[in-house]
Amino acid sequence: MLWETNRALSGAGNATLVAVTLLPAPALAGIEYDAAILLNSAQPAFDIAQNRPGLTLHRSTTGAINNPGQLTGVGDTGADQLPQDARPFFYDPDQNTTANLGDLTGDFADQAITPRNGISTGMSLNDAGWVVGVSSTTPGTGTTDDRPFLWSDDDANHANTPGTPGIPGEMHELNLNPGATTGSALRVNNGNQVLINGNTGLYRATVSLNAGVVSEPAARTFVAPAADNADMNDTGDIAYTSGNTGRVWRDLNADSLADPNEITQIPFMSATSPNTTVFGINNAGQVVGTMRNDNLRDIGFVWTDLNGDNTVDFADTNGNGFFEANETSNEVARFHGDPAGINATAGSTFVFDINDQGMAVGGYFDSSTRLAFIYDPSTGMRFLDDLVAPTFPLDLRQADAINNAGRIAAVGRAPGTTLDQLVLLTPLNNSIVGDLDNDGFVGIADLNIVLGNWNQNIPPGDPLADPSGDGFVGIDDLNTVLGNWNAGTPPGSP
Repeated sequence: MLWETNRALSGAGNATLVAVTLLPAPALAGIEYDAAILLNSAQPAFDIAQNRPGLTLHRSTTGAINNPGQLTGVGDTGADQLPQDARPFFYDPDQNTTANLGDLTGDFADQAITPRNGISTGMSLNDAGWVVGVSSTTPGTGTTDDRPFLWSDDDANHANTPGTPGIPGEMHELNLNPGATTGSALRVNNGNQVLINGNTGLYRATVSLNAGVVSEPAARTFVAPAADNADMNDTGDIAYTSGNTGRVWRDLNADSLADPNEITQIPFMSATSPNTTVFGINNAGQVVGTMRNDNLRDIGFVWTDLNGDNTVDFADTNGNGFFEANETSNEVARFHGDPAGINATAGSTFVFDINDQGMAVGGYFDSSTRLAFIYDPSTGMRFLDDLVAPTFPLDLRQADAINNAGRIAAVGRAPGTTLDQLVLLTPLNNSIVGDLDNDGFVGIADLNIVLGNWNQNIPPGDPLADPSGDGFVGIDDLNTVLGNWNAGTPPGSP
């Protein structure tokens, strides 16, 4: 399948992407992604020694993927897929293991325990491998005892190590928001900021972790009274949805207050069905989500604030304040998964995540079809089923997250079944030599990885610290990084 970009002129010759439509064309030549099914990935040795139940990764909820390619989300221990069986997982691609992180009470959803605690989920992780999420510590599936947690693999055993007398464990309960009785940690960034949502609102907090001890300053930044979903980039910019409205907050004056002039509302597409949802924001400030049209279909979008005015600029031809289907914008790419385009009467397109290179992923859904896609500004929108080997046994139904190396966390399902399975897609022949942390750029972070492991013997071929693959971190690895210095796109650049 190939995609054609339909362009409309706005202003003095400025081309604007307003729709992407399907053309009858031969399948894309070549395979662009290696696809790995993570359903039965191995347990780490520590989990096995502790007799912890393994998690099967067949739920459609995927939290996040970081630049090293680690994943978190929710898996379950039972074939019945009861919500009470669900626990957060930590997938390590270098070890090819999936750890059951359990919850704050140490309940790992063992089938022998009755009653089991409610659903606990990993929501996000940063490049240091910190995982945040929600731990539900009462039986059932309610939220009355939801607590935000942070987990970090301090001892590098790829599993959740419990505490001992005088020594804290690796699963830490974070403080609730002021006045809150419940809460969950939605996101953690590389600046060690955590986004915590609770029954008193959405707050941003700064966290430090030293020698296994978590510290949280009392001061928190109040962002919104309520949020249905939210994302945060490394500078602390936050995209969130409250009710039927998508918004973006940038702390323009650095006072840690969400001032009204700092909040951008994503415009509605329809006056009769006003609804916008945001799902992601990258380090370049680009925002992704959906806009609902007059036909009650959701249309995916990518917004880039080209002039830095903190406003979604569009050609409001009739002056009614709604970004309607026939109107254009230099800053917004809107696209859909069927020939009807943005005036669609069937199907909806959801854009869930975007990396720092502007590559976005999501899913197209209609009454009979679910298709995962990737959107690239240079190639448009493409279905991921067309970019993996024809022999891959699953239909890719949704793509939830993408990192700066182009790795994608997706969901697939075997034809004729109802079991969703987690899939990791890795680009083929797309890596940058010397980019050890997989952020799409060779720079100081990669140099520090080599220097931090200098003169150490490590497993041969370690992709992180030993690019030469000889099992020793030394001059060859240093030269690999220096010889490719400044290759790629710096994080945060569009």
